[in-house]
Amino acid sequence: LSGDVRAVVPYQPEWKISTDLMTKHATSEKSELIFISVIDETDLLPVGLQMKRIHGVTLKYVGGRDIVAEMHWSNIRDVSLLEGVEWIQRMPIFVTFDFSVEPELTTSTGAGYTGYESGTKLMNTDAAWGRGLNGANQILGMSDTGVDTGNINNLHGDLRGIIRGYTLGIGSNTWEDPNGHGTHVCGSVIGSGAMSEGNIRGGAFEAKFVAQGLWSPIVDNISFNPDFNTLLGTPYKNDFVRIHTNSWGSPRDLGVYDSFAAKVDAFLWNNPDMLVLFAAGNSGEDADRDGRIDEGSIGSPGTAKNVLTVGASENYLLQGGVQKPLVELRDGDKKWGVEPLRSDKLSDNAEGIAAFSSRGPTQDGRLKPEIVAPGTNIVSARSRHPKATELWGKFDENYLYAGGTSMSTPLSAGGAALARQYLIRDRNIKDPSSALLKALLLHTAKDLYPGQYGTGPSQELSSVRPNFHEGYGRLDADKATDLGPDTMLIDDKRGVADNEEKQVEINVPRGKGLRATLVYTDAPASASAAKALVNDVDLIVEEPAGRTFTKDDHINNSEMVEIHGSAGGKYLVVVKGINIPNGKKDRQPYALIVGITD
Repeated sequence: LSGDVRAVVPYQPEWKISTDLMTKHATSEKSELIFISVIDETDLLPVGLQMKRIHGVTLKYVGGRDIVAEMHWSNIRDVSLLEGVEWIQRMPIFVTFDFSVEPELTTSTGAGYTGYESGTKLMNTDAAWGRGLNGANQILGMSDTGVDTGNINNLHGDLRGIIRGYTLGIGSNTWEDPNGHGTHVCGSVIGSGAMSEGNIRGGAFEAKFVAQGLWSPIVDNISFNPDFNTLLGTPYKNDFVRIHTNSWGSPRDLGVYDSFAAKVDAFLWNNPDMLVLFAAGNSGEDADRDGRIDEGSIGSPGTAKNVLTVGASENYLLQGGVQKPLVELRDGDKKWGVEPLRSDKLSDNAEGIAAFSSRGPTQDGRLKPEIVAPGTNIVSARSRHPKATELWGKFDENYLYAGGTSMSTPLSAGGAALARQYLIRDRNIKDPSSALLKALLLHTAKDLYPGQYGTGPSQELSSVRPNFHEGYGRLDADKATDLGPDTMLIDDKRGVADNEEKQVEINVPRGKGLRATLVYTDAPASASAAKALVNDVDLIVEEPAGRTFTKDDHINNSEMVEIHGSAGGKYLVVVKGINIPNGKKDRQPYALIVGITD
């Protein structure tokens, strides 16, 4: 043994079985779909053949490193004994992350426009638009329930930016939207406002768009082959999509870095110029009834390291949609029955986090979500499919209200498109990495601390950013597209090696502050790993007098150091490779943003 290897031991069968599957289903008498990952593609055939010989196991899918099989609990132990099996978990049920409300709680309104309907106003998107940043020359993708009619030549008047549609739903032959969710999501990204005289527009209304329909008429819900090399890789290769938004996930096994999170991370590790967004989920509740939303409720694949996971803050809309107190919503007394949550409404305070928004950390302690955006009573495009639902109610014939992290995620994607356009147009960075784009959004986000309920016992956010409720804060499209000339943007695609340090100097005027933000796309971890972080890189800031500031963070692949009221002088910002066991040519690429703050 040498280096950091301390022991070599047999891979025990019980280590291969997810904790949730082990603890919650040991007494189950029914068969269910189980997802099995093998260690290497060469293991797929022999493992599959051996599984076929196990009585009670029925193979449903075999491909790549994946096997989906229907089996009883008693078969799981037999499968875990097979050499080549890496991980065994329940097959997740993926759902859209719109927050469900009863139709009788929704209201329609004929009130005039306030400017807050689309959610973009709170993100200061209009300031970026005023500088000519509107998504032009950017191509975004979305996988969802489909879009409107599924016919490029006959789409909702706001959605003419769609250039291609893919059909991925099991048993479907169209990317039309019989649900309404995907059309609403699409409108929040590229809606032109043509049907509202420009009053309701998506964040990147001049961008081009690729739609992927996941709706399955067989199950009347989203159902698809979760092969992320197809889901993400096809629009990446065929259509040059570099920002991809996903308003869905699994509400099972919350906080777990599972096989699907690992698969997304693997794709992004191999394609580091694509930013993928996932909704955090809508599992936020106050189960312990202490008046604060509990932690640990992020859904997969939002638990992946390399995606931008988005939570929901409150929009500011006092009429239309859903205006009931939380206690009157479904299971409201159980989920939010204690003040100040009980009497709170969904869109009455722009400084607040939506009560339903899923919180971090992940089960291995990582920060999620990384960012929030308005996700309550958002008005966007309405599907014209005859079966489509009205979500949170009709705004008018062309638009609907809706809410959930489903709604905050596409708004963030629109903001990301403006930021990417800015990096290319104004900062002359022709092919920005997703790490740099993500770092830019985190670096410029607005901290919502202390939240909407003031300070004291009822305080919503117990600490400044980053925290497990808002991440780094609410996306600010204005600040993300208007950095000061002294702000340094470093997109180091070669990266750092073990124990290597790279540093930059910045002169900070007396009384001013400094903010440094580090983000990197990490190598995928195994779903069986106790810690998802593979390559460990640290951010260190040294002041002129020699004192150092660091988070000493060894679990996240994003870090921020903020210093307020400096004594002035030259500050040293250091990126250090702590442990790079699986780098690219033994190095870890990274993005760093360093700027002066007030």
